[in-house]
Amino acid sequence: MSTECNYLYGIIPACKSRNFGPIGMDGGKVRVVTDGVIAMVTSPAARKNFSLLSSQETLRYIAKHQRVLERVMTDSAVIPVKFGTFADDDRQILDILHSGQQAFVRTLEKCAGKFEWDLVACWSDLQAVLSEIAAEPAVVSMKAILVRESILAPAAGPASRLAGPTMEQRIRLGRLVKEMLTRRRDQIAAEVVAALRAQWPEIVVNPTKDDAMTLHAAVLIGRDEESLFDRFIDRLNRDYWGRLDFRCVGPLPPYSFATAEVRAVDAEELDAARQLLRLPSCENPFSHAYRPAEIKAAYRRVLPEVHPDRNPGADSAERMKELVDAHQLLEEYALNCNETPPADEG
Repeated sequence: MSTECNYLYGIIPACKSRNFGPIGMDGGKVRVVTDGVIAMVTSPAARKNFSLLSSQETLRYIAKHQRVLERVMTDSAVIPVKFGTFADDDRQILDILHSGQQAFVRTLEKCAGKFEWDLVACWSDLQAVLSEIAAEPAVVSMKAILVRESILAPAAGPASRLAGPTMEQRIRLGRLVKEMLTRRRDQIAAEVVAALRAQWPEIVVNPTKDDAMTLHAAVLIGRDEESLFDRFIDRLNRDYWGRLDFRCVGPLPPYSFATAEVRAVDAEELDAARQLLRLPSCENPFSHAYRPAEIKAAYRRVLPEVHPDRNPGADSAERMKELVDAHQLLEEYALNCNETPPADEG
């Protein structure tokens, strides 16, 4: 397989042939490939294994990926494609668009006219918060207990009486402080998220990275609501003055709400899966998606013939895996291609 292929950035509503200029990976010209309903933003690039690159090189490529998406989103809704995704050629891109068309269309409608803003809240002075917790009755009481335990512990010699709390005792105290800090963080985060949701219901709360951070959230905001969001952040800074510092980054593509992880599926792969499940053939697999009930029924018919419990053998586990993979591939393709799939019996 040639290393020259297409790097994928994002999916947008169908548009006329369009070029964004040489802003892509390896300086490639960014263009669109459309199936008439939706389109893929792509550029020619050499296929790379980003996991083998240095962190500095990878960050440089991530920045290019983000710059293209930010350029595209200035006048179009966009579903970001996971960083590091390639397709061999335009035909493979069209296969990706077709196989997930209905899901992509629904997501684009959801994100139309909206941007993501990332909001981070940190303690203004973490040490001051920890000092407050150290003065809490529960912590003071545990410290007193640990001192008593240390004094009453059997002594191996005079020096041991001056050693202070043991490592186990320090861990117990540290766990208590950590629990109380987490409760404070969760309470404040819940207050801020509730206030946000009253205005912008689409929020994703991400894990905090360290004890200094109290909240890391992504908010989906309308294009015309940026000034309103700025005023909201100003109000938060006033309400929590001296306790929390709020920072926000945006506008961004909706990474937290709609990043697509895609893979190319060709006609041969679909046909091989169909044959394993012994489904009837069709002239063009991409023009037809079997109903979920058909796929499940076919899977259940073939399953007894390959199940290792009924047909033990050296290759039984591999045959079982192939059948399961074929079932999952066809079912995923059917759910993406059928806008309103029928209820699945049983």
